[in-house]
Amino acid sequence: MDDCHVFTLTSADGTKLCARHWEAKAPTATLVLIHGFGEHSGRYSDFGMSLSARGIDIFAADLRGHGRSEGKRGIVDSYDDFRADLRALLDHVGSARRTDTATLYGHSMGGGVVLDFGLTGAPAQHGIARIIASAPLIEPAEPIPAPLEFIAGAMAKIAPNSAMKNVITGDQISTIAEEQTRYEQDPDNHAKLGFRLALEMIGRGREIGEQAAAWPPDLPLLMVHSSGDQLTDFAASESFAQRAGAQFLRFDGTQHELHNDTARAAIYDAVEAFTKAS
Repeated sequence: MDDCHVFTLTSADGTKLCARHWEAKAPTATLVLIHGFGEHSGRYSDFGMSLSARGIDIFAADLRGHGRSEGKRGIVDSYDDFRADLRALLDHVGSARRTDTATLYGHSMGGGVVLDFGLTGAPAQHGIARIIASAPLIEPAEPIPAPLEFIAGAMAKIAPNSAMKNVITGDQISTIAEEQTRYEQDPDNHAKLGFRLALEMIGRGREIGEQAAAWPPDLPLLMVHSSGDQLTDFAASESFAQRAGAQFLRFDGTQHELHNDTARAAIYDAVEAFTKAS
């Protein structure tokens, strides 16, 4: 059973997106959430309930090809598809939010999406005043071998809607056994990575890393990352934060999903403090 209001959004090309709203009784802040690869916004139930109880309205959506949204699993035409899905969510939040501005939060692949938006998406025009990137995909934790990247590029051209298996295991997500099991048994998760999506994520991640110094000085940025992350590169986040003039929080003894690990309470406190900062 869902613990939030579930509704449907329509992206620019007509793709139907599953969206969620964890409603605060008297919100003092609004947060817009973008999930990571292979997962979905329904996995942020504890996040949404806990922070809405602290007065933060939480809006989220399943990107196309993920969760309960339309689209072949793990398949996009280009990174612009995710940009369009984000804009559809932001358009809804713009008409529904009860605070003057909102904070944009993205995890992993979603962290890359929100950094991309901060660099290219005119945040102020959409009411976004702050951005949080959790374990963002700037670089993968392990470098992609050049031959594999070449093969992915060829497959993306020959069979653009084809995908490869990309299994993420519970021990890569969290050090907590219950969270590991919850991830692996979630029927709305998937492990299909389209070749085109793989190229888009890796390519745009590299570009984002190169553009850190161009981060808007009037757009506060908080980045959080585990030093032991097995999926996205900790050093790339730390470097980006330094060059962008961002706030950076390092966590040790944890895995990729800090919000579903032993750092959960600290992450919630940090998100609350950052979103409510004057």
